[in-house]
Amino acid sequence: MCPECFWFVTSRGVSPSGLVFATDLPGVRAGAATQMNVERLPVRHHERVAVLLNANAGAVTERLRRELENFVPPEDIFYSRTLEDARGIARTVLERGYATVLTGGGDGTFVAYVNCLFEEAAEPQVVVRGGGAVQLARNRFRIPRVGVLKLGTGNAVAEFCGSSARRVGVVEDILRARSGEVSQAREVHLLDCEGKLAPFAGLGIDAAVLNDYVRLKKGLEGGKLQFAAAGGLGYFLSIVGRTIPGYVLQRGVPHVEVVNLGAPARQIGPDGKPLGRDIARGEVIYRGPCRIAAAGSVPCYGFGFQMFPFARKSPGRFQLRISAMSLPKMLAQFPRIWRGHTPRSGLLDFHCDKVQIAFDREMPLQVGGDAEGYRKQLVVGMGDEPLELLDFSRSATA
Repeated sequence: MCPECFWFVTSRGVSPSGLVFATDLPGVRAGAATQMNVERLPVRHHERVAVLLNANAGAVTERLRRELENFVPPEDIFYSRTLEDARGIARTVLERGYATVLTGGGDGTFVAYVNCLFEEAAEPQVVVRGGGAVQLARNRFRIPRVGVLKLGTGNAVAEFCGSSARRVGVVEDILRARSGEVSQAREVHLLDCEGKLAPFAGLGIDAAVLNDYVRLKKGLEGGKLQFAAAGGLGYFLSIVGRTIPGYVLQRGVPHVEVVNLGAPARQIGPDGKPLGRDIARGEVIYRGPCRIAAAGSVPCYGFGFQMFPFARKSPGRFQLRISAMSLPKMLAQFPRIWRGHTPRSGLLDFHCDKVQIAFDREMPLQVGGDAEGYRKQLVVGMGDEPLELLDFSRSATA
């Protein structure tokens, strides 16, 4: 952290052990307005940073809102509750010309805002001249760089961005971005899944976990056990109570056919190196039993899970992972797979830029960490335009 940011953070009650909110400081009563001048913030450049938060996220509390208002100008903070809110905010961000935006609320919030930004930027500008409407060229807006705050549950994209731990990160990462200390970005092509841009997507057991988690949350909502559905505990309970039993009772093993629809694809081995010949457009990449078919353009899958360790090894392509592992083998191998190690059997990995995945039955689908119902067939490709993701692990002088 730069010296100016360190002074500001420590003088406002933030320590390495965690965030102390302004209203918790001695002599400040809850709800009291604190006299802090945002103009004193060490902003060393002229690029404004917009903070886009999901008001529905559990971590975006009233206390967090009050704290953010102490050091971020109110016109640079935006809260959304619906997709329409996000669309309007995206339009405002583009029109004001923000060079950097920070999203907070989880992978779903990141996906929603990024899609809204691209969609709004693609809308033609229409102006009235001489009593008639004139449509101007598209893409007059530049997509800003995007940083992701660790305010979600899985935090897959935040992990990829090197964001700080949740409690300190909200303050420290925003200050570092505003001061210019963090200004380096990595170019990432997101997946295009049914017209939706996302860093990862999957059909099978990974999506089943999400669907089961959503059902658990809805079932406990408003009750005394609602707390049990929050975060990691909720995922654990849904896996143990719903996903694994459903997996055991499943009628046979699903079968899939995966066809290459893009440039030549290549199978990759457990060490990440290419195997065999190129797989041409129109050829079958894989046909057979399958319990999960997932794709990612970033390594992370949330909670520290390195699902796609080779996702960044072939520019312009994503990693496709297919598995038909039995439950006992999956549980035995899971700790190593979680850390990014690839077993020599049970997993097949490929580098592709567009594929069609067709199952013999309806399978649960997740896109960017959000449950998207069920599909028998899905086309996954690389997005046309790259996105610049702010890298919090590297300072501007690195």
